[in-house]
Amino acid sequence: MIFPGTKTFDQEKALHTFLYITLACSLLFYLYLAGTYLEVYHQIITGWGLLLLLIIFAKIELFQRQPYRSIYLLMALFIALRYWFWRSFETLIYTGPVDYVAMMSLYLAESYAITIHILGIFIAIWPLKREIIPLPADTSTYPTVDIFIPTYTEPIDIVKVTVAAAAQINYPKDRFRIFVMDDGGTVARRNDARLAGVAWERHYSLRRMADELGATYITRETNSCAKAGNINHTLKHSKGEIILILDCDHVPTKDILQNTVAQFMKDKELALIQTPHFFINPDPIEKNLQTFSDAPSENEMFYRGIHPGLDFWNASYFCGSAALLRREYLEEVGGISVESITEDAETTFYIHSKGYKSMFIDWPMVCGLSPDTFDDFIIQRSRWAQGMIQILMLVYPKLAPRMSIPQALCYFNSCLFWFFGFARILFYIAPAGFLLFGLKVYNASVMQVIIYALPHLFGSIVLMNFLYGKYRWPFFSELYETVESVFLIPPILGVVIKPKSPTFKVTPKGANVDVDFLSSFATPFYYLFALILAGVPLAVYKYIHYPLYRDVIAITFFWTLFNLMMALASIGAFWERHQLRQQHRVWTKSEGTVFSPRLNESFAITTEDLSMTGLGFIMPYPCLLAEGEDVWLKLQDSYGESYSFHSSIQRILKRGDKLFCGSEFLEQEKNYSHIVRFVYGDSIRWMNLWERKSKPTSAFHIITYFIKMGTRGSKESFRGMIVLMLALIHNHLLPFIKDKYQLIKLTVRKKEALKGISW
Repeated sequence: MIFPGTKTFDQEKALHTFLYITLACSLLFYLYLAGTYLEVYHQIITGWGLLLLLIIFAKIELFQRQPYRSIYLLMALFIALRYWFWRSFETLIYTGPVDYVAMMSLYLAESYAITIHILGIFIAIWPLKREIIPLPADTSTYPTVDIFIPTYTEPIDIVKVTVAAAAQINYPKDRFRIFVMDDGGTVARRNDARLAGVAWERHYSLRRMADELGATYITRETNSCAKAGNINHTLKHSKGEIILILDCDHVPTKDILQNTVAQFMKDKELALIQTPHFFINPDPIEKNLQTFSDAPSENEMFYRGIHPGLDFWNASYFCGSAALLRREYLEEVGGISVESITEDAETTFYIHSKGYKSMFIDWPMVCGLSPDTFDDFIIQRSRWAQGMIQILMLVYPKLAPRMSIPQALCYFNSCLFWFFGFARILFYIAPAGFLLFGLKVYNASVMQVIIYALPHLFGSIVLMNFLYGKYRWPFFSELYETVESVFLIPPILGVVIKPKSPTFKVTPKGANVDVDFLSSFATPFYYLFALILAGVPLAVYKYIHYPLYRDVIAITFFWTLFNLMMALASIGAFWERHQLRQQHRVWTKSEGTVFSPRLNESFAITTEDLSMTGLGFIMPYPCLLAEGEDVWLKLQDSYGESYSFHSSIQRILKRGDKLFCGSEFLEQEKNYSHIVRFVYGDSIRWMNLWERKSKPTSAFHIITYFIKMGTRGSKESFRGMIVLMLALIHNHLLPFIKDKYQLIKLTVRKKEALKGISW
């Protein structure tokens, strides 16, 4: 019996079919319009008119909401498609075999970039902002949680902070367990004559530390399958319904379970919750270019801009840490996957192929460490790149058909993205190819570039600023990709040739850099810089002497200037700045008091920076406190929890009508857990720090900041190179010349002596 207002299965099927046909026809019509030939005048109105609308609409808050957001994205997409159709059907002119190879290489690089651009638009259609669901009052209904902290060879003090913070998470103590998973002290490593001493020391130290902090120490026979194998081994020795996985340098806030577990209780099909990775220290590029305190960080674009978009399509994936997984579904897919070296994303691939759900909660609840040196940075990015391409080649073909089309497209984008190095290098050398070697890489007039290429170029910048401007300034992502490109191509080619050859490499953390030095990775960029720089005077010369080619010369000249700006900034990224501080200081702003037993008086203060060793604060001038004086700091976190720290005033500096006081916590070992809870337990502090850095700004400010940053960094890099060359000359070349001179002098004397004897 069919009730009024209901639909039969056939009716539902017919309705879905009709909607799909309508959508397909609309898409075909849209593509037809994008590919329609227009006269120059009409193309100027279309391209530049749409660009003007993008700039205007980007200022209107309404276009951040649906359906207006979709209209905005379709306009941006239309400009990109107009350019690509023109590029494909009007500029690919055969002028010779060598020219053709160069021209097609650049065209394929552009087509790749536009494909990533289009997929990025698709992902960004409707980013989700998840609301945090509070846990119910009845704690007996809470699921049990196992907290996994995998370790390998990381410093013990880094692991200790994470374990101490995990032990203080606000959740019923009988409902969660902490596992310190020691892969650096396995039986195999302890039996290896070369590693035994270090492995046994680590084994005892970690086990003792785990006992002191109320955690369970666990190790295994061998290190098979690296981190994935470590987690799978612990799965067999634990029983928690939910698994919280934390890298050993990812310190959790005390509310991480309060803010996430209720989602699993609400939705029985939910398999994964991923939370952002928040980093307390700058990555090597931010450190070397000194941008950490001014510009949003690289990871913010992914976790605050891209990942909420993936969440809309149920394509949010496991990022290796700061994530919770439901044990039942994790065991159903065979545990953490081991086919690729990015076991996290691959595991989510299998979970999604089963039809289970994932979720992203946009609230920073872990505080991690970025790699300290450029070498470590490249190790990390190489692993990510190789692993995602392994997924694309080994896993994607067999699992994509089991997922929804949007999920499959999201994964395809995440994997395909890592080929950016090839495109970046081609964009770098293409104008030099024409100016230095006469290769016809781009067949277009200045007018065609103005009406097709420039609207697409500026439209892409405006769109990226619209989508991610609060989290990532224009040109900074291009800088990161440029710096990484040269070094990612060899490992990517290796995995394309032999997909199963890469092995998991742990990213080193907590390293100290004693002195400033020029990274050995800088060498290729000096060659690229010289290549690009050589094109500038040649462009001027050719523009004067080859009037028939002035259109192409003008295009490649401005292209070269942009590449030169990017090359300067890239070179600056390789000047490694010293890093001696073991405990990184972070900005914080809250009210408190300082009590002086000597004066028997309290003073109001405002905190300014914070670390595990001390606190910096501001107070009114004048002040009766003295350097070296013991005081008591009375503070509160964002949740109203009170803290008291016995401290010593280390320095007092006058700042206008204020005083800055730097203090050091006393009895740090005794109050270790208390300090950890205050420094790392407050997720609102991390969100405030994010918001402080997430500030959209004008295009003029970004460009001038970028040029100043690149000039400053490249100056120091070139200065370092000159110092290095002078040192090499002094230590090697001059002694060599001196030895040769002495040898020649001795030989001449011998010859003169022989002549004298002969005479």
